Amino acid sequence: MSKLKVSFYHAIKIFLVLQQQRNHLSAFSFLNIFFKAEDTNEEKLKKYFNHLTITETIVQADKFHENGKYLEVYETLNRIRLVNDPEVLWRIARALYNLNSSNKKLKKETRCAMMEEALFVLQLAFGNGGIDNAEVHKWMAVILDTHYGLINIEHRIKFSPLVREHLIKACELNSHDFTAHHMMGKWSFQMCRLSWFQRIIAKYLFAAEPPKSEYEVAYKYLLRAEELRPRTVLANLYLLGETCVKLGQFFKAKYYLNLAVRLRPKDENEKIIASKANHLMRRLERYDLGKNALFYDPLGFNGNL
Repeated sequence: MSKLKVSFYHAIKIFLVLQQQRNHLSAFSFLNIFFKAEDTNEEKLKKYFNHLTITETIVQADKFHENGKYLEVYETLNRIRLVNDPEVLWRIARALYNLNSSNKKLKKETRCAMMEEALFVLQLAFGNGGIDNAEVHKWMAVILDTHYGLINIEHRIKFSPLVREHLIKACELNSHDFTAHHMMGKWSFQMCRLSWFQRIIAKYLFAAEPPKSEYEVAYKYLLRAEELRPRTVLANLYLLGETCVKLGQFFKAKYYLNLAVRLRPKDENEKIIASKANHLMRRLERYDLGKNALFYDPLGFNGNL
């Protein structure tokens, strides 16, 4: 290939890459339809030319995140996204996810576009040193499941093994991340609950069988999550109780469920979980025969404790 052809090839390649990034940069200009900007032009210029370092910009964005100002997080980080720093990129993906989940009136097309943008920035993060970043893996799992869940159940099933891989990697890279361990425990529990009939239906309707897991695996991750935030997260305590019931460890199940029902629900979703925990507790009360009877012990270890 001549030097002229090589130069022309690289010029075209660079143009296409820049054009793709430019398209993604402008992809969310339509968000102004949903969020009214009250800043004056002068205030906007100050925001975009504040001469902050990458670290200072991240700190500013994290403060917005703590206050639930997710659009401000996106706008703040989007200004420096071309540095391709994984710490910036996964936060952009998180902001897009939060914007998606916190605005119920958004159309499906808008939600899908936002998740596509989030996938794009996470892929950039992986290509720029994010392969060993626990947050990049965790948010890739969240965005994959959300994105393909918006498309249809077939895509969600097909990509669920990839979701699992990213969650496992996130837990390996950061053993102190409560959210990653809780999500992995919940994912395992949900896979275990699928009946053989549901698996057959999924296999023949969608040509993809859901991945399998074990309740022991779910218990392992949920227990680690509980160790990280003991007696504080209602959803995790309830799932631990349910998992122990499935494992036949009824004494442990009652312990976790009792902790769950004593926590004050923070929102409507937690009220529903608390109600389920109460219902499961009442079912177990029928078999209140003492520790040896409540704790499934086929090998007879209880007598030696």
